[in-house]
Amino acid sequence: MPSAPARLPVLPPAGLVVELQGLGREDLNGLRGVSLGQTEELRRKCRLGVRLDGGRELSVPAGHATAVAAFEELSGKGVGVVARLPIKAGGLLLRELPVLRGRVGDAPDRQQFRALPLEQQKAVWELCDVYADISGEEKTLEGIMATNALPRAPGSDEGVLCILASRCNHCCAPNAEYLWSEEADCEEIRAVHDISPGEEVCVNYFGDLLRQPRSVRQAHLRDGWRFDCRCPPCLAADPASDERRSRLVRLSEEILTCRERPEEGVRMAEEMLELMQREGISAPRTAAQVCNDGFELAVLMGEQSEVQLWAHMSYEAHRQGWGEDHPMTRRMKHFVQFPPSLAAASGAAAPGAPAPPSVRERTAATRTPRPAAPPPAETAAASAGAAPWLASMD
Repeated sequence: MPSAPARLPVLPPAGLVVELQGLGREDLNGLRGVSLGQTEELRRKCRLGVRLDGGRELSVPAGHATAVAAFEELSGKGVGVVARLPIKAGGLLLRELPVLRGRVGDAPDRQQFRALPLEQQKAVWELCDVYADISGEEKTLEGIMATNALPRAPGSDEGVLCILASRCNHCCAPNAEYLWSEEADCEEIRAVHDISPGEEVCVNYFGDLLRQPRSVRQAHLRDGWRFDCRCPPCLAADPASDERRSRLVRLSEEILTCRERPEEGVRMAEEMLELMQREGISAPRTAAQVCNDGFELAVLMGEQSEVQLWAHMSYEAHRQGWGEDHPMTRRMKHFVQFPPSLAAASGAAAPGAPAPPSVRERTAATRTPRPAAPPPAETAAASAGAAPWLASMD
């Protein structure tokens, strides 16, 4: 979203994904890993720490680690994130530890802020405070947290502030999404489809509200973040797009009534995925609930081929959205290999076998809910390409 001017980093900052290039060891060239930044010793040697997949850590000459994305001043947007290397769907762009944490409804912890290194304190103050922007007043820590904090997990009342992740702008057809990793205790940003060099990396700020027509989306962004969205879908103002998204909203409610008509419900789930793909909003976490619904209804239909198909799509959505080790990912992987029967869905599953999911947990807003007015300093922070799960249907 619109951001304050910032000192743009020269070296890839800690948390940003880099690609190793031009090293003497050919087996390392082309590998990607997460920048660990520089210790004093690495700074003296002009080297950069990198953690590769699998946890292996090494240091490389700073000039041989190219960031997959850069933080740049963008016309009319402030600082944004722009791809510098190709990023494939599901590819990691960022894995960042929060610098501040706080419960929604509580005031920001100033002691926690003062404990940060001065460089991080300055970076926090460089983030946008939409309330200061519209009032012309000085920034506050409350306003910065209210503008930029992310929920620690879906349904969590804990917010986290991540400096780099806060730089991503919103789009109503995003090419990336926020993902909280409970295991690593950090925020990730992953591509939801292939991203080309020079393309801005944009995320979704408000979860399932993305399915709403343009007028609803615009009103929500104006109320919560104080800007008029000028992303491609909003600028196009296409009535057909509004109708498709309105249809998505209707289907998401109608599918809840289909337990007695499972075949009709499965067709609804198929239509929802098709509409989401046409609208460019088929990110893993957005599609996961639809895949869960399709799977549950397929079990009620009693057709094993349909059950396996939807189990596979749900597994892929959860794997890319939450990771291989998430409980729902493991459950759906089990159901791909061992499709449940209608008897299992009715409670007659074999002892020890996981029960088929009946999950109605919708995608939460990625940024914490915003108050209707700028928060005073003493108020709480909260008052402040075809994807695998779609391609499988071909």
